[in-house]
Order: sequence, then C-alpha cells, then structure tokens
Amino acid sequence: MTTSTPTGRTKVDLTDPADLLAAIPYLLGFHPEDSVVVFGLRGPGRMKQGLVMRVDLPPPGLEQDQARDLAIRLAVSGHTGATLAVVGGGTANKAGRPPRRRFVRRLEAALAEYEISVTHSVWAPRIAADVRWGCYRERTCGGLLPDPRDSVAAAVVTGAGHVTHASRDEVERLFDPVEPETLARRADLLTRMADPPWRGADPVPAGVAEVNAALTRADGGDRAITDDQAVRLAWALSLVEVRGACLLTAVPADSALARAAEDLWLTLARELPAPEAAEALVLKAHAAYVRGDLATAGMALARAGEADPGHGLAKLLSTALNAMVPPDDLIEVILRQQAEGPPEIRLRA
Repeated sequence: MTTSTPTGRTKVDLTDPADLLAAIPYLLGFHPEDSVVVFGLRGPGRMKQGLVMRVDLPPPGLEQDQARDLAIRLAVSGHTGATLAVVGGGTANKAGRPPRRRFVRRLEAALAEYEISVTHSVWAPRIAADVRWGCYRERTCGGLLPDPRDSVAAAVVTGAGHVTHASRDEVERLFDPVEPETLARRADLLTRMADPPWRGADPVPAGVAEVNAALTRADGGDRAITDDQAVRLAWALSLVEVRGACLLTAVPADSALARAAEDLWLTLARELPAPEAAEALVLKAHAAYVRGDLATAGMALARAGEADPGHGLAKLLSTALNAMVPPDDLIEVILRQQAEGPPEIRLRA
C-alpha cells in the first residue's frame, strides 16, 4: 500500500536525520508502521524539498519490484535526490545495525539507475521521543529521537487545525459509513424522488444555497445530518456546476471556508448511500490533495471508487495521485476556475 504526500507546505530539515524522522507522522497525518518513507529532493543546484512517499515494507521476494516502483515514481516527477527512512521492519541486530538492509540496498541501487542520489538512509523502530535510531551507511551514525511533538512539522500541522492520527487504520476508520439502516432509508428516498427537491427554483443556485447552509452549520460545529438534508445535499452535489463550485472552496487551504468544507465532505461521505457518497468522497479527496495530505486523499479516492466505480473525477484525481502531480498544479487550475467562474456559483461560508 502506497501513500504519497507533498511536503511543500511543511518544511523539514532534510540535513538532520533525527529531525526528519520525528517529523514523519505530521507529514503523513499518521504514525506509520513497517514502512519506508522516501523524501524526494529536486535540483539542480541546492536541492529543494519535493514529494514524500510512504509504502508498506515489501515481503520477501518483492523487494526489487518495490524498489523499482519507488524509483520510477520519483524519476517521472522530476526528483534528483532522495532521503530514505525505514520505520519498523524488525529490530536492530546485536551489532546495532538496522533491519531490512537488503531492501534498502536495492532501493538505493534502483534510484541510482535514474541518477537519483541518496542523501541519507535511516531507520527507527517507531517514531517517539527517546527511541534509538540509526543509519544504514554509517555504523556510528545514530542517537535518540527528539520528541516529535516539539518538531516544526508538528507546530505547523497542529496550528493549522489538522489532527495527526495514531495509525493509518485510524484514518481509514474516519470514512466508515453510518448505520446501514440510515443509508438504506436515504437510498430509498433518493430512488423515489424523480425531481430535484427545489420545486420551481433554478436547481444550480438552489443547490449552492443548500451547500452554503450546510457549510455554515459545519463551521458552527453542527455536523448532524437529517434525512431531508442528506437528500437535498445529495441532489446538490450531483449537479456538475455545484460540484465545480465546491471544488473552489479548497483554496486557500488554510481558510475557515476550506476547513469547514472539508469537514462537511467527510460527514457527507459517511452519511450518504452509494453511489451518491462518491461525490462527497471526491470532494474530500480533492481538498486533502490540495492541502498536501495525499494519504487521506488516496483513502477517500479508494472509497469513492467502491461507491461509484465509473466516477470520472475520481479516476482523474487517482491518475494525478499515482503520477505524483504536485498539489500546486491543482491549485493553479482552481485559481483559473475562480477567475473565470460565474460568481453566482461560488460558495461562501
């Protein structure tokens, strides 16, 4: 399983392996286990921080395939350097050397084939204060991790109001749907409703107004969704123009509107039946992608594919995610849409 995330909004010190390891949970949004985290670097000249990829450590026999896949992903997205961090994967041997050395050697070799230089290769059994870490290349390299909560990444992420979860599974559970009875009842209501719920009104402005009202409630901390609200919001998000307006709420990513909107999309992803839930899941994925949380974006897109396998925007975003398209490229598209889009379908909290 792969998690990719850009770190352009949360800078870390790539020259200090201990600080880099401590920042990992805040860059990914969760504490990884049995993972390799690859920090991409871009040049020429003084290298700049690029994308970060997290993948599960491969089982025996698949090390070479995993190494090649990671190397190709970095190469096609314009990276010229990398720092490698293994979290978990076993314990150090009696000489203090870290585990999974064979895989790391293969990964370094695969990166070298694409002329991607490796700055550091480091290991820690887990990310926590005073845990002993080490290096793959130098036996004398290592020490004790600082408290991750004191890292710059922690301050930036926490200050922006984002939560760092204890595990990837904990993030996955955020998307778990509400009770099956509730979803079945709402699916039945949507099936029996042949026309939009806004009788006599232009559906696009009415849909925007519906979403605006829900955003205002979400911004005020009210996340309860009634059956009537669920049906109305499902209809609203099914309109291409309304969904386009919803996409614009993701920028700027640190705005109150963006935070309220992303909270609403997650709530609706749980509260709506399939296939309607796919619309909310795609909006959640898009918002997470834009703010640099590709771990959450990938999870949301996977759920969207389950809810509606043919969803076009979900497929487009999945392609961008797999190709490691930088979030800044998405933001440029959004800004162009904001400049060109009709004001009457722009959302305001």
